[in-house]
Amino acid sequence: MLIYIHKFLPLIISPLGLVCLLLLIGLWWRQIKWIALALVFLLIFSLPITSFLIWKSLEAEHPYKPVRALKNHQAVVVLSGMLDGFKSEEEWVTQWNDTDRFFAGLQVLKAGKAELIIFTRGKIPWIDLPPEGERLKALAIQMGVDPNQILLTEIAENTADEAGAVLELTKTHGISSVILVTSSFHLPRAQLLFNQAGVVSEAYPADFKFLYRSYDWLSFLPNAEAFFWTSYGIREYIGRMYYWIRA
Repeated sequence: MLIYIHKFLPLIISPLGLVCLLLLIGLWWRQIKWIALALVFLLIFSLPITSFLIWKSLEAEHPYKPVRALKNHQAVVVLSGMLDGFKSEEEWVTQWNDTDRFFAGLQVLKAGKAELIIFTRGKIPWIDLPPEGERLKALAIQMGVDPNQILLTEIAENTADEAGAVLELTKTHGISSVILVTSSFHLPRAQLLFNQAGVVSEAYPADFKFLYRSYDWLSFLPNAEAFFWTSYGIREYIGRMYYWIRA
């Protein structure tokens, strides 16, 4: 139930929620100023420069670093959030949203910075797909990783669950510290949760969205994609704020 609350509550203070609220106020009170304000916010949220600034600030804390800069640890943890897919008549078909976390984890393992790789068995309750870690394990084995080097956590619905599941796994296998691999923008929140859970970790960022992009004249022309990224970025800030307050 908690994951449903986490998914729906941010909609209230999202860009879409704010624009809809202002439009409803304007229609209810029949005042054009509220409708005009809604359109102004819609324009601002739809500017690529807005999404650029939000995402560059999200990713600034964890810029790229080469794998050689990592210390040696017993395991590398790869958080879920990369895969999609569907069920055909014969089998489950896996599709990638992005591959960066997965290949970053394999890179850490190949470089000898960790002896084991841990995939979290992330699963969204309303999506009828096998847990992500199980599919990632199969893909890693296909790419030549020794099955004995791969560990899977229990089912996890969100990052907080992943932190708790990794903690239990580290206790079971006597792992004292890990390298934590996830998207750059996600690392501050993920590390906070792993620290709260008592997992000692070193961050290794992957999947950079905007940090190394540059602006151009198209950045000042509104479009629907920019509105999506602005909304996504604000949602991440809401998630950080929630866990910082809870801490």
